[in-house]
Amino acid sequence: MSDKPSQAPQPADAAEREVPPETPAETAPGAEQDQPVDASDNADGGTDGESEATPVVASVGLPPMQPMQSPPVPMAPIAQQPRPTGWAYPPPQPMPPMFDGYWLSPNVSGAPVALLAALIGGVAAAVFLPLDSPGIGWPLLGLATAAGLFLVGRKAERKVHIGRLLWAGAALLLLAVCAFRAAEWLSALCVMTAAVAGMLAVSGGRSVRAFAMAAVAIPVAAFRAVPWTVRGVRGLGPGKGGLRLVLSLAVALLLLVIFGALFAGADDNFADLVWAVLPSLDAETLFRWTFLLAFFGFAALGAAFTLLRPPVRTEPTVEVKTLRRLEWALPIGLLVALFAAFIAVQSTPMFGGGEHVQNTERLTYAGYARSGFWQLMVVTILTLPIIGGAARWAPKRTRFDRNLLRGLAGMLAVLTLLIVVSALIRMWAYQDAYGYTVMRLLVMSCELWLGVVYLLVIAAGVRLRASWLPAAVVGTAMAALLALAAINPEGLIAERNVARFQATGKLDDWYLMGLSTDVLPALRNLPDPQRAEITADIIEDLDDDTTWRSWNLSRHLAG
Repeated sequence: MSDKPSQAPQPADAAEREVPPETPAETAPGAEQDQPVDASDNADGGTDGESEATPVVASVGLPPMQPMQSPPVPMAPIAQQPRPTGWAYPPPQPMPPMFDGYWLSPNVSGAPVALLAALIGGVAAAVFLPLDSPGIGWPLLGLATAAGLFLVGRKAERKVHIGRLLWAGAALLLLAVCAFRAAEWLSALCVMTAAVAGMLAVSGGRSVRAFAMAAVAIPVAAFRAVPWTVRGVRGLGPGKGGLRLVLSLAVALLLLVIFGALFAGADDNFADLVWAVLPSLDAETLFRWTFLLAFFGFAALGAAFTLLRPPVRTEPTVEVKTLRRLEWALPIGLLVALFAAFIAVQSTPMFGGGEHVQNTERLTYAGYARSGFWQLMVVTILTLPIIGGAARWAPKRTRFDRNLLRGLAGMLAVLTLLIVVSALIRMWAYQDAYGYTVMRLLVMSCELWLGVVYLLVIAAGVRLRASWLPAAVVGTAMAALLALAAINPEGLIAERNVARFQATGKLDDWYLMGLSTDVLPALRNLPDPQRAEITADIIEDLDDDTTWRSWNLSRHLAG
């Protein structure tokens, strides 16, 4: 290696100068001496395997033979940042409500009309609703609530579906039964069924999943609607339409009170009408008004919330796993064989009716009806989910699979329908022998409805299309209840018992006395002593203190 000359110290005040290094032999003449050369450029240019020294730029105060270093650049002092007084990061956003993940709240602009619908429903319940007996107040409540929800529907600007209109019409017809029939058990069934029809009218849907969601949508929406309504009402200014409408209602109420009081003071007949409409204000009345206003207003608010933004029903997109052909066909086929064997063995007892009872020694009508009736009814009910499960999990890829499903499920439905007919024959013979009662008539009505359901199942199995079946099942149940109310069930019971009395001389007068005024038209064919006794006892139970809310056509005709 060649020796490198040392550099003399430079004066302290001298400017930084370039010190020319020794020019390597490989450097071409005329090359700039002040250009730094990378060491890698000379890696292959030395002799005896040694590389030449890299030329460097010497700086004042630096030791010799060091690589060139740029002078330190003075940095601006870092400004002292003020310590944050709040969050070091953006504040966390509030968590969305629990249900907003799959059911968003409607726009708060609909809160005023929803509040108006709730007030209409609550006030209508407090004014119209009778709690002591069925009356005209129930259909009036239904009409008022429907009017309030109609305003909400106009605000939502949603397309009117014929299915929702049918459910709403069924609800109003069921409530109208309370104004015509006096049987309290019938009115209770109609009111509960009308509530179901109303929920379906608000939520909509045709599938089992949609019906299950409708059962919980309005109660959940009622709790969600309270803070939502508060937010919407807070945004109302003096010029907003919702607040102006509320003020208009308050002014109208004030005018009614002032002028109504003046007219009542001017005419006694008008005063009597006013006092008949307005109840006496006591603690019990105030509690009833408060309870009805809060409960039905809360329910109407939930219905309005749901109508403005119904829950999103997402059908499952995952393909349903099916069973193998033998896995489902074997149990269904064995069940079909069992049903067929039972019907073949029991053909005479099942369909013999009264003749079988008379020709069989030591067999009574009660024993004939009770011998397996309830078991057969349970069989009828349990077979429905079995057919539904087979239709869901059986493969339908090939024509043979579809025909096999139609054949086995169809045979099972037909055999179950024969069991339904047998149960009806048993109950009919029992009632002819021992008389009709409300419970026996309800059991027969349920059995008839189950027969209609199996006919619908058979119809759906023809094309293996059952999307319409859940709505049809619920709709036929409501239609059956309306038909039962139309034929006057207690009147039918009294009529059949009177016919039995004329044939056998046996009459359960104590049971007839416990029924409502609906039975009075059917008692005209009874002899005077029995008819007068039963009629007097029924009329005696009528309450003379009933208000106009409890007006009922049956009781009106009896009085």
